[in-house]
Amino acid sequence: MVILAKPEGETLLEHTKNSLQVFKSIKEAYPEVPTLCKNPDFWEELFYAVCLHDFGKAATGFQAALKKDGKSWGYRHELLSAGFVAGLKTKKEFKAAVAIAILTHHKDIKILREKYRPNSKNGKKLYQKKLGELEPNFLELIEIQKKIPELSQKYLGKKRDNYRILKTSAELENAYETVALKYINQFEDKEFGPLHGVYGIFLKGFLTASDHLASGGKKEILNGIENIEAIYSFPKMRKIQKAALKTEGDVFLVAPTGSGKTESGLFWTQANQNKQKSRRVFYLLPYTASINAMYKRLQKDFKNPELVGIQHGKATYYLYKQLSESEANAGEDYAALKEKAKNIKNLTDKIYRPYKILTPHQILKSVFGIKGFEQHFSEMAGGLFIVDEIHAYDAHLTALILETFKVLKHQYGANFLIMSATLPSFLKEIFRQELDIKNEIGYKDSELKEFTRHKVKVLEKGVFENLPKIQSDLENKKKVLIVCNTVSQAQLVFKKLSKPFPNSQLLHGRFMLRDREMIERDLNNLNLLVGTQAVEVSLDLDYDVLYSEPAPIDALIQRFGRVNRKGWEEKILKPVYLFEEGSEKDSYIYNSEIVSKTLKLLRKESLLKENVIQKLVDEIYKDGYEGKDLEKFNQVKRLFPKYFKSNVPFINQGEKEADFYQLYDSVEIVPLEFKLEYLEELENKRYFEAMKYLVSISLGQYFKLFKNSQIQKDKETLFANVKYSPKCGLCLDEEQKPSIW
Repeated sequence: MVILAKPEGETLLEHTKNSLQVFKSIKEAYPEVPTLCKNPDFWEELFYAVCLHDFGKAATGFQAALKKDGKSWGYRHELLSAGFVAGLKTKKEFKAAVAIAILTHHKDIKILREKYRPNSKNGKKLYQKKLGELEPNFLELIEIQKKIPELSQKYLGKKRDNYRILKTSAELENAYETVALKYINQFEDKEFGPLHGVYGIFLKGFLTASDHLASGGKKEILNGIENIEAIYSFPKMRKIQKAALKTEGDVFLVAPTGSGKTESGLFWTQANQNKQKSRRVFYLLPYTASINAMYKRLQKDFKNPELVGIQHGKATYYLYKQLSESEANAGEDYAALKEKAKNIKNLTDKIYRPYKILTPHQILKSVFGIKGFEQHFSEMAGGLFIVDEIHAYDAHLTALILETFKVLKHQYGANFLIMSATLPSFLKEIFRQELDIKNEIGYKDSELKEFTRHKVKVLEKGVFENLPKIQSDLENKKKVLIVCNTVSQAQLVFKKLSKPFPNSQLLHGRFMLRDREMIERDLNNLNLLVGTQAVEVSLDLDYDVLYSEPAPIDALIQRFGRVNRKGWEEKILKPVYLFEEGSEKDSYIYNSEIVSKTLKLLRKESLLKENVIQKLVDEIYKDGYEGKDLEKFNQVKRLFPKYFKSNVPFINQGEKEADFYQLYDSVEIVPLEFKLEYLEELENKRYFEAMKYLVSISLGQYFKLFKNSQIQKDKETLFANVKYSPKCGLCLDEEQKPSIW
């Protein structure tokens, strides 16, 4: 009888060979792994884990379950597959490593223990019964075992004859009892061995990748672009781009907005690539919109969409939208597009694409032990990380990112390029010391002057007192950008100005996905854009004049960068205005002392010279983190090592997942008036269409609505009885008529 591995007819031998083909590509892509995990036998151990991982599927009950109307087998094939390590003629540590990788390549040890209790009296009895189901197919298993020497020659690169062919199920080892039990007892007693660290993470991560990619029809992981410099082929390369092409190792890149930092970052990855071009590149950005824009840009630049992937909380939705708007998919129904989007996202989540654009939260998932973290950490081994706008995160998140980078550098051999238009020196010094960064790319003072683009002026009072000046600019056909610090303030300003100037839009974080997508499509063809921090980073905007509420210097510099973006090329100066007053709620968002310092220094400037900006930033942040920020930063640094040490492979810890999601200070709701449309999409199983109605609000805003009886929960969805407008978004500060629920 031919043993099957998959319902669609793929045989066990075919799947084993396909998995080994992926294994071979991983081995070639990650030559440094044996050194990182201090085990010269690593690839041979992984070869045997891949080779034997599905042998338990030969059980008659499993084979019956693969048939069209087959019933669930009710057991785990891994418990049987791992038993084949009995044939290994190697030291016990070698066998133990192979066994535990096979045992856990689908379910972790805790689940196996809780559900199947393999070491209990009944569990052992059940194990023996299932073991007996292998006997009818053992002749075929013997034939596959005989192929191990030739498989090792082809996929491992050397012929191995250290495997004894097992001829009956009675020869198999109860690997749970001999290996897994000891492993979990050591973990619970805090007696960690080599397999509880990087070594075990690589075994589990790469075995899972080999299995999953082969199951998904892929036979190798992709390598990076041979020559990124040739893709851009600039007639004249900028100084920072030339420097990036020659800089090996970790580096800071500080340069003005619009000076070519993105290409410089990519050029740096070329300078640090290996011969195979297999070091994975991770481009970290703070906001979803910036990730989506960079994904679209690199897909176009690289001319091969398979090479680039995105990872953020709504990545699958974005992919679905991109597919649905593509002419290539015209006429395809929802189900087909959804399946395509899921497949693209699933491949990105595995070790497949050489370039990923993501938020730091996707990296932190691994630190918090979210399911699949072993594969994610394995993928990041030797990774090249481009980290954009590191100053955009609060002290707590910055500390988590820093500690994670230290692990990735010292245990996984990663390198980092940290880039920004305005990086406070205190923050740069922290990263310099902790990551031992010795290189820096940037411009000299005399060179920076050439990038000067803005005249700055602090205006008395606030935005409403200055409406006549704004209206005058609009009447003179200037493209005007207004940035407020709160959504409610932006909504009020927009209502005042949008009627006389209809070619205007409002942009903030409280729009439904459906409406925000529409707004973001044509932002540069407006006379007036009123926004919040949503316009600071990520959107490629270019306006004639800015009016901004007071904010910290680094936030303002980002806002200034949305005006006269390439003006330095033509030596054009354009105005940016800063109101001396904001709204009453600003103190909840920004440190009022930092804002005051910013206003004080900017009052002294008129021409905002680019070479002065860094000096202003450093003067304002000369004391670094203070008060609660300093306390949060130090607390993470103090607790992280102990927390991270308890994060071991082969065991998922659900409580850590809860810790991770506490990092998000937001809740998703659906405005009550769209409840019927939302539920109809859910009922029709059009989940991505239903997502169009979601709006994010802060936890504080949620609790306020809940207290006022404005929240209704229907199954897992929260509905808010709050006024909503496609032009203004969710209006939390406006009264909504009571509704009978």
